[in-house]
Amino acid sequence: MEQRTVTETTRDDHLAPAPQLSLKQQKEAFKDGKLVGFHCAGCKLDRLSPMTRCPKCKSPDITTREFSKTGKVVSYTIQSVAAEQFLNEVPFAFALIQLDDGPRVSGLIPWIGKEKDLPIGQKVEYTPSYAAGMRFEKR
Repeated sequence: MEQRTVTETTRDDHLAPAPQLSLKQQKEAFKDGKLVGFHCAGCKLDRLSPMTRCPKCKSPDITTREFSKTGKVVSYTIQSVAAEQFLNEVPFAFALIQLDDGPRVSGLIPWIGKEKDLPIGQKVEYTPSYAAGMRFEKR
């Protein structure tokens, strides 16, 4: 049986490559008001969640991309009871938002108590926050 030694130059083909943008870097960009995500050059899939290989076409040709901070509400649910970290913002809408030039994302829209307060198709804009989750405001 042949014995192999592991050196620093040995590459493990079973390990996935690291994404071009770390989660820490992405969170910092979010705090600076930038929605930075990932784009597949092969099939044009856009996502905010990290990917080193496209889940749709399996292409490894992934780049980072900054998306628009504006979009439209696609769907939502109104929360009138919330976890402790969100108590100061109840009621709020937890919404699915189609970014103008990017993927769908979910986020919180504060002070929405009734359906008439947030019609489907409402334009919203991402607002940076140090609080948990992505936050949007009506435009």
